[in-house]
Formats: sequence, structure tokens, C-alpha cells
Amino acid sequence: MAGNEEVLDEEKQLNENANASIRLTKLPQTRVRNIIKLDHDVTLASSEAVYLITKTTELFVEYFTKEAHKRTVEYKRKTLQRKDLDDAIKTTDHFAFLEDIPLD
Repeated sequence: MAGNEEVLDEEKQLNENANASIRLTKLPQTRVRNIIKLDHDVTLASSEAVYLITKTTELFVEYFTKEAHKRTVEYKRKTLQRKDLDDAIKTTDHFAFLEDIPLD
């Protein structure tokens, strides 16, 4: 029985180490923190705030590209183009705030 407990403890340790090494975000949080610091009104940003902003940004980019990809498929193309992003902005209400931003 003692051998089984040791094996279980080793497996548990391996799982904990594997979980610790998994990145929670795809974007680098240090880069996001540096962007946040560019705002002179922000004096301090907690780790949790940086994580949430990073994760939210990833989800936004994912949703935006999926909407643009729908236009690419609709036009029977294989490559996502700028006009697909523009069409996604024009036709999706969630992206209305992007309409007035010049992208050139």
C-alpha cells in the first residue's frame, strides 16, 4: 500500500507542475501592463486587472476575427482581408464603436 501512495503522490505532483506551467493567456501580460502604464491617469494596476484586460482582449480579437472569417467564407476566399474586417465592423452591432476609428 505504501508504494501506491507514493505513486499517487508523484502523479499529483506532476499534475500540479504541469498545471502551473500552462499559460493562462496567449498575449504577454507584461506587454499589456506596459500599455496600461502609458495612460497617465493609471498609477497602479493589479495583477488581476492586467490578467482580466489581457483575457478580455484575447476574447475580443477572437470574436472579431471569427466575424471577419464569416465574410471570407461568404465571398468564397481562403485569405482573410482588410475588407472582411471592415464588413464585420459595418454589419455587427457589437463593433459599432470601431466605425469612427481611422485604420489607415
